[in-house]
Amino acid sequence: MKYVLQDKVIHCRNGVSTIVSETIMGDREYYIIRALRGDQENIYVPKIGCENIIRPIMNEEQANALLISLKEFEKEFNPNTKQRRDAFKKRLSSGDPNDIAYLYRQYYLYMRFPEGIKLGPADVDMLEYATNILLDELSITYNVSRNEVERIVIRKIES
Repeated sequence: MKYVLQDKVIHCRNGVSTIVSETIMGDREYYIIRALRGDQENIYVPKIGCENIIRPIMNEEQANALLISLKEFEKEFNPNTKQRRDAFKKRLSSGDPNDIAYLYRQYYLYMRFPEGIKLGPADVDMLEYATNILLDELSITYNVSRNEVERIVIRKIES
């Protein structure tokens, strides 16, 4: 995938980001991106293999399909803390919209129906991070405010 300056992308660890420039270091070409959230430092993404690190923002058709699929995710919490956190980390670092949506749904279900497993602060942090990534991306996709996209998602889940 070829990106141009000012393209919005999803970085697998930093969420919504913007391509701010390109550079060559040694014999490798890099995109320089900045995350929407965070400390605004430059992130260097090698152009070769960039599809493993960044991806385009979903279009409306993809986002609509993702919102429909949100209802299919059941509440699943592994009682083994290490296994649960490892699974959360793996999904979060994948950058895959379905994995991020799965984590969002788990957080939504945990907040709505907290009985059962007790999540620790690290679990909650990861689920909140996934929620931010998903809602930030959908906000850009639908060109609406973050608050509005949150209402859209909840309406879709609860309909």
